[in-house]
Amino acid sequence: MKKILLISLILSSAIALCALPDIRIEAETGVAIPGYNDVRIPNNTNNTMFSLKNDVGISSAFSTRLNIHYRITPRHQISLMATPLTLKSDDKLTKDLVFTGKHFWKNDQVEAVYRFDSYRLQYRYLLPKEFYGIRAVGVSLKLRDAEISLKSSSNFASKKNTGLVPLLSLNAGYRINDELDLVLEAEGLASPYGRAEDVFVGATYDLRKNLSVKAGYRLLEGGSDIDEVFTFAAVHYALIGFIVKM
Repeated sequence: MKKILLISLILSSAIALCALPDIRIEAETGVAIPGYNDVRIPNNTNNTMFSLKNDVGISSAFSTRLNIHYRITPRHQISLMATPLTLKSDDKLTKDLVFTGKHFWKNDQVEAVYRFDSYRLQYRYLLPKEFYGIRAVGVSLKLRDAEISLKSSSNFASKKNTGLVPLLSLNAGYRINDELDLVLEAEGLASPYGRAEDVFVGATYDLRKNLSVKAGYRLLEGGSDIDEVFTFAAVHYALIGFIVKM
């Protein structure tokens, strides 16, 4: 229900924004490939540090992302973003482990789910002149809706987490010619309790005045190290998408 309400809010906001001029819509899809994914919940010696990739075997999956940008003035832009992500596995455990106080045993057949849905509200200031390739800087407010669960024939454990995270952001690039543009998009922030980063490196190609295609590599990385949870993960994306200017 919570996810439905969030998506409904984003869609209704998108419909309202699309009635305005100076709208740019970006949609992308691609393969999300798990990198490291280390977990201990709660973060104490009574529970086991384990890898969702190496010990549980979560696998790659298709993922999508939608960005809607509205340029309020020539120098100020706000954006909405939604990107759901779910990685799953159904494999045998490589070791005994304790997760949220519940025991799972080596060679148990375990269904695992790693879900990390992200929604962001972003503001950016577009620089009047590029500064070493940097075109815009800003801030974002990220809503994280995450869950990790394990299910065997004898046990089930799940940990959900929802929270707001502030991020710094920038856009940079280099235009090769009138059609081809190299792009760097980055958002991130770190603290003693954790970090979050989302980096895209790729290119856009203008097919016509109001339509472009994009392709490249994205890295989503970060996590938290607090008493409640230890969870750090990296996800690699190979993606393709399009950009429509209204």
